[in-house]
Amino acid sequence: MSFPLILSPPIRASSNVTGHSHDHDHPSVLKRLHGTFMVIAWLFFNSLGNTVARYFKKTWTNRQYFGVPVWIFYHRVYMMACWTLTCAAIICIFIDLEGFEAHAHSIVGLATFALVFVQPILGLIRPPQQQAQSAIRILHSLLGHGAYILAVTNMFLGVGLESAHISSVMYGLVGGALGVHVLAHAAFNVLEYLARRKGSELDVNKDASFSRWRKTTLMLQMIALYAFAIVNVVYVWRV
Repeated sequence: MSFPLILSPPIRASSNVTGHSHDHDHPSVLKRLHGTFMVIAWLFFNSLGNTVARYFKKTWTNRQYFGVPVWIFYHRVYMMACWTLTCAAIICIFIDLEGFEAHAHSIVGLATFALVFVQPILGLIRPPQQQAQSAIRILHSLLGHGAYILAVTNMFLGVGLESAHISSVMYGLVGGALGVHVLAHAAFNVLEYLARRKGSELDVNKDASFSRWRKTTLMLQMIALYAFAIVNVVYVWRV
């Protein structure tokens, strides 16, 4: 399986020490690693990092990790894991490269990687002007959501590639992980609506209303995404 770059090498039955296996029915180990890293990066880590940044700014309000609010710490951990795995996946597919074919999957993959690569830079930029800070935050958020949409779309494109030899069952598995992501956001928005209706003032030493429900929902989202990620990885390696 190959996300986000797909190669079109000539079919050969030989293999070598770099992991290139060109059996028509057996994608190379590097291609499988590429798919594995992308599944874990985007269906698990990116989804959780997005959730924490969007809904947990008023949770764990009286705690800090390494001098930053807890939500920022978790967001950075999840997103750096996504960034690292995405870079590793790109390295794997370029090592395996024998010929580049400009089709939808490879083009969308390159666009996704370009967005991902600049995200840590945008996240760390802190211009002195308040207006500039707001613009950077908005750009960081828009590019992050755009990268997630492109990455998940590209997984569907990758499953359909003949060279990937992936069962069509994986369409449903990727869709299931996407469904968990959407349902979690729906649940968090309901909790935000209830908190606004309650209208209680935020105490700096106390979590916002319904924070316990937020934490529970996050845990359920994490468990469900972990399960879908594992099953998707299994299908990446099945022939």
